[in-house]
Amino acid sequence: MEALSEKIYIELDIPNEDDTLADRDRIIKSLEEKYENIIMPYRVVKKLYPMCRENNFKITVTLLKTNINWIITDVEGGNTKDAHYGIAVDLGSTTVIMQLVNLNTGETICEESAFNRQIQFGEDILNRIFYTKQNKNGLEEIHKATIESFEELLKKIKEKSKIDTNKCSIMTVSGNTTMIHFLLNLNPWTIFQSPFTPVINSPKFIEAREINLPLAGYIYCFPSVSNYFGGDLVSGLLYSQIYKQDELSAFIDIGTNGELVIGNKDFLIAAAGAAGPALEGGISKYGMRASDGAIDSVKIIDNKITYTTINNKKARGICGSGIVDLIAELFLNKWIDFSGNLIPENSNSIIKINDEYVVEYVTKEESFNRESLIFTQGDINQFLKTKSAANTMVAYLLEEIGLDINELDYFYTAGAFGTHMDVKSAVTIGMYPDLPNEKIICPGNSSLKGAYTLLMNRNLLNEVEKIKNKIEYLQLSNATDFIGKMRAASFIPHTNLDLYPRVKKELIKRKILK
Repeated sequence: MEALSEKIYIELDIPNEDDTLADRDRIIKSLEEKYENIIMPYRVVKKLYPMCRENNFKITVTLLKTNINWIITDVEGGNTKDAHYGIAVDLGSTTVIMQLVNLNTGETICEESAFNRQIQFGEDILNRIFYTKQNKNGLEEIHKATIESFEELLKKIKEKSKIDTNKCSIMTVSGNTTMIHFLLNLNPWTIFQSPFTPVINSPKFIEAREINLPLAGYIYCFPSVSNYFGGDLVSGLLYSQIYKQDELSAFIDIGTNGELVIGNKDFLIAAAGAAGPALEGGISKYGMRASDGAIDSVKIIDNKITYTTINNKKARGICGSGIVDLIAELFLNKWIDFSGNLIPENSNSIIKINDEYVVEYVTKEESFNRESLIFTQGDINQFLKTKSAANTMVAYLLEEIGLDINELDYFYTAGAFGTHMDVKSAVTIGMYPDLPNEKIICPGNSSLKGAYTLLMNRNLLNEVEKIKNKIEYLQLSNATDFIGKMRAASFIPHTNLDLYPRVKKELIKRKILK
């Protein structure tokens, strides 16, 4: 294991009249044969006396590997090598996921998730950015909410694992550009305002206490490429390794932002834009992240809705994969038309509430909270906007490169929702291209997996920078007829059914098409 952080137990000579080398210099000298450019911060120096003498100079040193040096993050009395932990984080605008990792073995000891407390300042990122502009203390409030989200998860992990997370030496964080700005208490206004240049793209290593994070060591933030192309995608690319492959791949992550990369070992071309929280369940009153009680799959059999929930718990709501299944099944069973409009005469489950048609997918008798779970016409419309953004980005980038969709060797669909996603349903509604199933790869939460990968392999630090510098980013604002393409893609699966031959065949079989 060559994790970002390393613990070394050393037994040093005790100072005497013939050996008066200072404690700090004594420690560094003992390490210099193996480690270069060692730095010991002032706060660590302050710990040396009387701790070194109380332990007869038998001590454990924790070192952190950065891009340019080794930093001593802690010195402890005795041999504490076995207690060596780090944290990997996916900082999503809707959900934050955190893993506690044993840096000696690579074992993931515990994983917890929670809604990002920034949500109180706006469901989408732009609302949060505007909040910082319109309120004097807005930035500080959102930064505090971000830290509180981390603290909530650290507390959960500490209680569950019985391990003091405050002593962790390193935390790797992947998130979009705005999320990292909020975490670091940096004003994100320039991300929104022309020419859309962030305050920082490559934060790299920052001492956790500088941002009021209760951690003894440092945090590493993955670099972003642009305002909408963040470190979460760079982290995902690191995990997928498409930047090393001969084969041509598309890598797409649709969450609150939609981000896409197409390329291989020779080139990487990217585009990104706002998409909305549809695939994290955020568009619906009963939407939720993929956790206990979330509906993750839906079928309509004999004109009745059936479903499964995560861990077979009573239904609490519906997550992204469940929404994709629901819309696909509504379409294939003629409960909605090609534009997504509900057709009430085709099902008793389609009812009107407050002058809007909704589909009741769980009755109040079946649900955990004893209330009907519904998906509204507005929810469907919002979801189709998200899926059309994903579809159009793929079409635009392929057009720019001069390639056809069938020339792709692989199509990676990143994001936590991909863990449960039914590929056939995603193709049916036009979210994924109509490619052979073996070409569509769902790596799951590649942002979190990339954060873990780097946490456990310090040799990849320079790889991260290479990925960032290799990406050629195209502004969607320069795209020709992007709105027209989105309008075509907002239909199910698309206005051009020839792009979806398998879906077209199924529609003919079901007599939806002639």
